[in-house]
Amino acid sequence: MHTFAFTAPDVSRAWLEACTRLAELPRKEAFHTVVRITDPLGEIAHLRTELERLRAARKEQLYPIDTVVNTLFPVQLAATVDTHEELTDRYRALYPRLKKVQRNAHGTYFGRLVAYPGTAEKPEPVDQLARVIRRLKQLRSSSRWRSVYEAGTAHVLDEGEEATWAEEPPATAAGTEAVVRASALDTQPRDFPCLSHCSFQLDAPTGTLHLAAYYRSHYMFERAYGNYLALGHLCAWVARHADLQPGMLTVMAGCARWDGTKAELHTLQEALTTTLFDLG
Repeated sequence: MHTFAFTAPDVSRAWLEACTRLAELPRKEAFHTVVRITDPLGEIAHLRTELERLRAARKEQLYPIDTVVNTLFPVQLAATVDTHEELTDRYRALYPRLKKVQRNAHGTYFGRLVAYPGTAEKPEPVDQLARVIRRLKQLRSSSRWRSVYEAGTAHVLDEGEEATWAEEPPATAAGTEAVVRASALDTQPRDFPCLSHCSFQLDAPTGTLHLAAYYRSHYMFERAYGNYLALGHLCAWVARHADLQPGMLTVMAGCARWDGTKAELHTLQEALTTTLFDLG
């Protein structure tokens, strides 16, 4: 089994490093990969431009990177609102129309985060991000808790919405994660959702919020760049509304695949080299 783990300073270099490592492997794939990004909103403009150009030149239609980003976090819509509640209300109003698009038939990632499907007993959709923000505001008042981890084994609807902690959070710290997969709906072995869940960790003494995301599989050329960038926006949004600073993004993939060509990879490597040379 091939695997790797590394840390990079921004989205562009993290993505290209992962692609390069995968392209060197016999089957162009690796398992249980870990990519850490120090600044998950940082990009190298020239590399992004070249990637967009290569994607547009493909015979098969690939969505622009901004479209991939907006599936996971609606950047443009978020820029027009002041509160998380406004964003949720406006997105939910658009959601039925978005799901009519062929590739959104099962929903979108952001839709699952702010309108997770209810059950027959509790039909109201769940805004998981609102719950995460509330929990983080509770946690940040105590510097005793440097970070909070959870396995994400409970159902989204299992915990009461009004739970509070008098002295300390429970061991699982429920409410600081956001689940994407809905077992009753997502029965297809492939396609949506490749992203399983997002887990937020708070470093209270520094007021920093870190995000870890787990993907079942990752196609690097088709989706990963936009996914990385969207997760950075997601972390920044939750941090902002919990009065925190965004920190590191960690992306884990059960199986990551390089789905580009040697020529495409070489062009992107040259774009990075040129940029770094100009900066140096």
